[in-house]
Amino acid sequence: MAYRRPSNDVGMKVGRLFRLLAYPRLRDLPPDQWESVLNRARDTEFDAIEWAGIVAGVAFTTFALRPGAGEPESLFTLYLGQFVLALPLLIALVGPFLLRRTRRGLDLELAQRNGGHSWNRTYERRDGASRHSSSARPE
Repeated sequence: MAYRRPSNDVGMKVGRLFRLLAYPRLRDLPPDQWESVLNRARDTEFDAIEWAGIVAGVAFTTFALRPGAGEPESLFTLYLGQFVLALPLLIALVGPFLLRRTRRGLDLELAQRNGGHSWNRTYERRDGASRHSSSARPE
C-alpha cells in the first residue's frame, strides 16, 4: 500500500490550529484577514525587553556552545554539532520574545482597526452574534 499524502485541507487546518494557539486574538478576525494582519503585526518594532531577551538568549547560546576540551575530528563536525545544538536552544530562548512582539503588534493592529478600543468589535453582525459563530442565525 502506497503512502498517501494528506490533502492540503488537513495541512491548512493544522496551520490554523497552530496560529490560534500562538495568537489567540486571531479569533477576533475573519480567517481570510489573518495573513495580512499577522504580516503587519510582525513589522512591529522590538521594545527594550524583547531586545534584551534576544541578546541574552543569543549570548547564552554562544556561551553554552563554545568548544570544549575534546577536539572533534574536523571543523565541519564541530560546526555541525554546534548548529544542531544551537537551533533548539535559540528556539526555546529567543522564540518567546519574537512571539511576544508579534502578539503585541496584533493587539495594536486590532486596537487600530476597532477605533482604538480592542473591545469595540466592528466586524460583528447587526444582531450581535459573531460572523464566525455557527450558532448565530438571524431570526
